[in-house]
Amino acid sequence: MFQINTIIIGLLLSTTSASAFSIHNVVFTWDDINTRDVLRWEGDTAILRQGSSTQELTCKVALDSEEAEAAINQFGIPKEWTSISYRDEEDLKKKQAELREKSLLHGIKMKENDNQYSVDYSWVVNRSTRDVLQIAKTIRSIARRQGYRSKRELVGAFASFVQSLEYRIPPDHRVNDDGDEILTAGAMMPLETLSKQWGDCDSKSMLFASLVRSINLVQVSFIVMNDHLFAAVRLPPIETDHTIKHNRSEWVLIELTDAWPVGRVPETHLQVIKSGRYSVVPLD
Repeated sequence: MFQINTIIIGLLLSTTSASAFSIHNVVFTWDDINTRDVLRWEGDTAILRQGSSTQELTCKVALDSEEAEAAINQFGIPKEWTSISYRDEEDLKKKQAELREKSLLHGIKMKENDNQYSVDYSWVVNRSTRDVLQIAKTIRSIARRQGYRSKRELVGAFASFVQSLEYRIPPDHRVNDDGDEILTAGAMMPLETLSKQWGDCDSKSMLFASLVRSINLVQVSFIVMNDHLFAAVRLPPIETDHTIKHNRSEWVLIELTDAWPVGRVPETHLQVIKSGRYSVVPLD
């Protein structure tokens, strides 16, 4: 007679809950920190030229409730999936493999050697580029009208747009219409972040990546540390940029949780980068 065992699989929180949306136009206004005239940097402090100011950008975007709900409902796995009943180790491994494959279809990755889940960043971004395409075109059009021409300038417009959203950490789950708890590892789909106008480091980074990739503006990878995530883009670096070398190319770092210019991240994060205690997550 086989013994039935049950394990509860935990979540790696990455730092969502769906709510009712109505179709509405939203006006976003933000300052592009990249347009300041910086003389030099002293640690995390920018020394500005006297009279320097930032360019203000404003755009109106249409947020479709049905598209937002569809995007939200694609992402995450029911909590009940994380409880596995099994007869022996062979049965457990088989069911874990099946669950791993099933979870990947919903943007959640299960680690090979333990029972932990995390966000499949590439899945989220690639699923979202079509959703945010018109929004990205609108932001690009507004920036160009304000004189933005180079790829770096346009990247700065998108980065500052995302940075202007409130920083807030989502819960690790949402509750669907049937009352089921859906585990999301503390991340939100880009359309949800836009609709709520807030997010944390990974939700805001996924929104940024989805926007710029939807119009093929720039390649993006994610830099993942123990308790933080930020983006890296394939741009020719300038002298003051913080960068990493990846795949024999120079990648410029972008912090998206707060107002940091393209190519600058806080010194505390930079020290982690210099010590090599990070991993690169490609999105291609």
